[in-house]
Formats: sequence, C-alpha cells, structure tokens
Amino acid sequence: MAPAISTIRTPASSRRRLTAALALGVAATAAVAASVVGVSPAQAAEGDGWVRVGHLSPDTKSVDVTLTSIKGGQVVMDLDDVTYGQVSPYEALPAGTYVVSMTAADAPAAEPVISTNVTVESGQPITALAYGENDDLRTEVFTDDLTAPAPGEAKLRLVQAANVTDTVDVATSTGTTIASDAPFGSASGYASVDAGPWTLDLTGDDVEGSADVDLAAGSVNTLFVLDNSTGGLTVVPVVDSASTAETPQGGVQTGGGYLAEHPADEASSETRGFWASVLGFLRIG
Repeated sequence: MAPAISTIRTPASSRRRLTAALALGVAATAAVAASVVGVSPAQAAEGDGWVRVGHLSPDTKSVDVTLTSIKGGQVVMDLDDVTYGQVSPYEALPAGTYVVSMTAADAPAAEPVISTNVTVESGQPITALAYGENDDLRTEVFTDDLTAPAPGEAKLRLVQAANVTDTVDVATSTGTTIASDAPFGSASGYASVDAGPWTLDLTGDDVEGSADVDLAAGSVNTLFVLDNSTGGLTVVPVVDSASTAETPQGGVQTGGGYLAEHPADEASSETRGFWASVLGFLRIG
C-alpha cells in the first residue's frame, strides 16, 4: 500500500513503474494493463486534493514523469517508463502548485519533453495530460467530477485525444449521445447511462470505430479516444471511481496506437490484483 502523502518521501522511495501488455485481435481488443496503487481516501490528509497524469502522445516514446512541489521543491510523484495510453492512478497531495515534467525514459539529465504547472485544490481531483504529436506537444488539465450517479446508473465522459481527427462523435448503439463534435484536446461533460454493457460508436473525420464497455453501477468513468495501430479510433475506458466510498480510484487501461507495435513488460503480481477491478474489454470496429 502506498504511504500516506503526509510522509516525506525521497525520489528513491517514491519511484514507481507503469507496465503494460496489449493484445490486438480482429474481433476484439483485450486491454490489460498494470499501474501503481493510488492513495485511498482514508490515507489522504484533510485538505488534500488528488492529481493523476497521463501520456497521450502517440509518437512520443516512453517517458519518466515527476511531480514536484513549487514550495520546497519536493518530488512527490516519480513514475518510470510511462508509455502511450497510460495514465497514473490518483495521488493525494496537499493543496498547492506543482510542476509536472516528462523526460525521455532513463535519461534524467535530459531536458523535459514537456512540463506544466498544476494547481491542486482541497477535495478536488484533476487529470493532467500531455497529448498531440511529438513536434507539437500540448498539455491540458481537466477538473474531474466523481459525484456518484443515481442508483443503477454509471457516469461517463469523453476525452478526445485522437490525432487522426479534429472532432469526434460518440454515441451508444441505442442512440444516447455521449459527445458531439468533441474537439481535439477537450473533455466532454458527464452523461449518465444505465449500468451494464454498452456498445459505443465513434465517428470522426473520415475515420470511425466502435468499442464495447461494461460500466459498473455507481461508477464514474472516463473514455479516452486514442489512435489505434491502423489509423483509426479506439476507446480506452478508465474507472475514475467505483463508488462514493472509494473516491478516487483507478488508472487508465492501455490503448492502441504505438503500444500495439511496442508492447511493454508484463504486469507485476503486485499490480495485477489492482487491475482486476478495472473495466475489462474493448472492441475495435
């Protein structure tokens, strides 16, 4: 279990590794990933917020990610070998301003490929992402809403990070719109749907795709739209929160694109158990 965030940690004690394995098939995509275990609400000090970071640039190789407090310069998050499509679980942090930096993996002396400031507010979860192609990397910080849906329902939103299209429409097979004309680099509002299995249809600029997701009752989910390995679209679901009693929780599964061509190491036994609770399977149409 991760230490309480109030504990002073050195870079060595806070270093983690994100690993993933991905198998692509014609009929279905099984996305299996591993990540570090985040800090639970019981471990978070009063006044803490939550932050998670993600690497959504398809042609940027694996990066090491650090999160450093402006006040005091303490490294409070240190992730190794984060690859395309991976997002860390939430980390509980005291309110304040932090610098997120991404450098080429295993090259700590190198200049960051990108860095940005993030502000953590008490009780507020946020998601900080690097996206876009390598020669035009961008950052965006989204405010997350982990308020539970009505009984028997699930909440979901869309983050449009696919480079192959400027806008994306996402709807369920029954006609419920999740996002319409979602621009590149944006997050939609949250929609509520009945819990259970859903087929999602994706439409972009001359590209399309589909995904099967299974949404648990009471869960809050983010659907990341990414490039797949054939120049189309794929949806990668993440469980942001399984219930109001477990806020926040979860890291994103691994998407298509460059990961399909450069799979990482297999998941460790410590993290496989964590991912047993994460949404299971995708299908690319």
